[in-house]
Amino acid sequence: MSDFRLEAVICKNCGSGLVVEINDNIVYCSSCGSGFEILQEGLVPIEINFAAAAIRAEGEMIYKPFWLLKSTVNIFERKSSGAFLKNLFGGSNESTSGDIAFYVPAFYCPLEVLKNISTKFTLKNPIASPQKYNVSLKGFDYGKQDAKKLSEFLLISFEAEKSDVMKNFRYELVFHSMEILGIPFYDLGKGRLKDAVLGTEIQI
Repeated sequence: MSDFRLEAVICKNCGSGLVVEINDNIVYCSSCGSGFEILQEGLVPIEINFAAAAIRAEGEMIYKPFWLLKSTVNIFERKSSGAFLKNLFGGSNESTSGDIAFYVPAFYCPLEVLKNISTKFTLKNPIASPQKYNVSLKGFDYGKQDAKKLSEFLLISFEAEKSDVMKNFRYELVFHSMEILGIPFYDLGKGRLKDAVLGTEIQI
């Protein structure tokens, strides 16, 4: 039988102990504000920022991690019923291109919940000036590759409002940067959360 050894996970920047939960792909140091991606070769720095609360509500404020993926979408051909790209880029041409900042939850939530809140944040892109806060940030269930796949799923589902009339959709999705954004939520109890930026209530 192989021997197992437990090792404390220490922040590479300030030396503080880090809290790592099961399935975490990312860890955040609330002492100095540093973020790290957990890879086989060790802890690799990753940018982590926070959105400021804009809405007041009842309940304790907590922060939930989102992936913020800055990308360019090149549409070569589209014949579908969706209006997402038209709303985002404008115009009605079948071929078009533009930049999209995808907001994808890094924490686990039901697929319909993920799609709903991702759609609202991606369309509105409401985080103008992310800040650095020394607060608790946990629940990193989805890593970089998961976030990319979820962004692609969102792009297709946004455009295909009715799958039976989506005839053709050829595109290229290029990711330029990926970082973690802590979004403030009010804990309403019994798994209900309300984000403090747009006011969207979700059940997790």
